Amino acid sequence: MKHLRDIFGKILVLTLFGVILPCSAQVPTNKNQKMNHSTTDEVKTYVTVLSWDHKRELYLADGMSEAKADSLISVGLANLADMDRTAGDDLIGVQAPPFKFDGWINTEPLTIEALKGKVVLVRWFTDTCPYCASSTPALLQLYEEYADQDFTIVGVFHPKAGRNDPLDVERVQRMVETRAYKFPVGIDWDWRKGTLKDWWLTGPDRPATSVTFILDKSGIIQFIHPGMEYHEDNGSELHTMCAEDMGRIRATIERLIAE
Repeated sequence: MKHLRDIFGKILVLTLFGVILPCSAQVPTNKNQKMNHSTTDEVKTYVTVLSWDHKRELYLADGMSEAKADSLISVGLANLADMDRTAGDDLIGVQAPPFKFDGWINTEPLTIEALKGKVVLVRWFTDTCPYCASSTPALLQLYEEYADQDFTIVGVFHPKAGRNDPLDVERVQRMVETRAYKFPVGIDWDWRKGTLKDWWLTGPDRPATSVTFILDKSGIIQFIHPGMEYHEDNGSELHTMCAEDMGRIRATIERLIAE
């Protein structure tokens, strides 16, 4: 029995470690890669992460020690400063590819063509990602702040945990409601072969999948934040880069609106 418990414990730690960085690991883009959808009728439930503190609570609730939880979070936050901010520069000036989403929430289906005339921020995120959760206040703030100008946000859900599960629109709806997203949200469920691949997972290696694009009024990519999180200054040295990135995003939006 002790041997079985030890094996189970190792599996649990490895599983949790795989979730801590759900948006910061490059996924292979082999053209022959196939997505194996589950054939079971089992319904899986994924908790929508609301913050880094909430992520820590979930670790502890799953039986992880405080020391292990804090260590994993420290590693995750260290990646914020280490990320290559120039990743994606190869796409500046490129026409944004079409949306090929599996569904939409908060809107009728949108197209790049229909959005021309507006500056558009497009952000990929998922429910189990603390980086995405921490960027939520920034997205809500930008959406409200520039609501009466030629600007909009298109959020895009892409599953990391449960990426091989069948399409689950209710899961996406729960995340949208929990995080109070008011802007349009597309569902890029099969993102390894879908819109995220067309926009981002081709060419050079990318540091993350929680990427942000800002398009000008002609649908041309003018700015890329290559992943993880950004927000206003929260007083933490561990988040200095997040505040700097937020400033660059805001400056780009205002410049493009004025053009």
